[in-house]
Amino acid sequence: MLRRSSLAFVALILAFGCVFLTDARAEDKKPSLFPYQFEPIPRVAEKMTVRRLLSEVLRLRVNGYTQVSYMQNFNRPSNDINELRAFDVNSNQFRANVIQAVVERAVKSDGSALDRLGFRAKFNAGQDSAYIGGLSLNPYADFQEFYVQYLAPVGRGLDLQVGQFNALVGYEQVGNPYSPNYSRSWLYFGQPFTTGGISATYEFNKQVSLSVRAIPFINAAQANAHYEPLVETLLMVFPSETVRVMLYGLAGPRAGASGTPGGTLLLAGGYASWQFGAQTWAVVEAYYANQANSSLISPGKNARWDGVAAYLFHDFTKEWGVRLRGEIFEDAGGLITCQGTTAFQPKANVCFGATSTEPAPPVAQTLWEVTASLEYRPFPSVKTRLEYRYDKSDRNVFQVGGRATSYQPTLSLDVVYIF
Repeated sequence: MLRRSSLAFVALILAFGCVFLTDARAEDKKPSLFPYQFEPIPRVAEKMTVRRLLSEVLRLRVNGYTQVSYMQNFNRPSNDINELRAFDVNSNQFRANVIQAVVERAVKSDGSALDRLGFRAKFNAGQDSAYIGGLSLNPYADFQEFYVQYLAPVGRGLDLQVGQFNALVGYEQVGNPYSPNYSRSWLYFGQPFTTGGISATYEFNKQVSLSVRAIPFINAAQANAHYEPLVETLLMVFPSETVRVMLYGLAGPRAGASGTPGGTLLLAGGYASWQFGAQTWAVVEAYYANQANSSLISPGKNARWDGVAAYLFHDFTKEWGVRLRGEIFEDAGGLITCQGTTAFQPKANVCFGATSTEPAPPVAQTLWEVTASLEYRPFPSVKTRLEYRYDKSDRNVFQVGGRATSYQPTLSLDVVYIF
């Protein structure tokens, strides 16, 4: 079975390489079999008129992406699950990750009140939908974002939004093409994915902006069932063209895991980015979180989790680049990690010992991982990533065959088409 899966994975890589290389080289040499395949002029003109009506008159924009992947887990877990992962959970299998479509209307800083009004709706369909943190329609479909927006004529413009949006907290994004690596960091597990409520953003000048949200609920690895008010903030400081600093926070009452009363959550952290040259840049993120009366290890005590991650990026050419990540994450109260089950969807955040109805026993642990992604962009709208990742824990939460272990090496290939 191992040889067969490895051969299939290698064949997949070679197949993609052949497709991309053949498409680029043979197009000029081989005459088209359909020399009259272009649309008639009236049809083209009609398309241009519709596009101009949508973009210039109504200011509507439509975009999205689709993603598929294959994952090889060298531990060969008997449950076919990659432990402690978010979206790359299928071991030695193909995955139809997601098809995403976004419709939005951009706001204008001048003009009438109608010109200042906009909206955004983001719909997902696929295996990732069950863990994205949106408004779930079923295990394979959700609305990740949906909000109305108004740019109030206050000072430089007060950006107001009401609805559900991607969280301000965290460097890695929910949308996979916009995160540097295919797999998610463990810092991502301890942060909200999406939040809902009222948001206000004000740009004081070109260097400083502040966003504040009053949110009755958040969607994260630890579900929120009580809809109690929290406050989410993001301070954006751009001291120069090559340095950016983001400081975020989240505070308010939060439900605990089953068997704990929960309590006040305080999360504070941020990330900074440095541009070293036209083709090289780096990011460092760190945060600390504490939630009262929520420890699964010591009942009645606070749950604490914290971590730091470093990223290094380099583009060799317009087509080729490398993305490196290293992180260390501590879950002292057992509240964040190992909370998933082996049920059909979504199989995320699973540890050894989990069943289809119950997560693994809670454990306090320290984790670290290193990830290296080779990125290839054969066309502006296509991105591929070949990624190796090695996970390590001070506890036996991973799985080799049918037994527990403390490590997990994986190799993945994902392909993204952006439209």
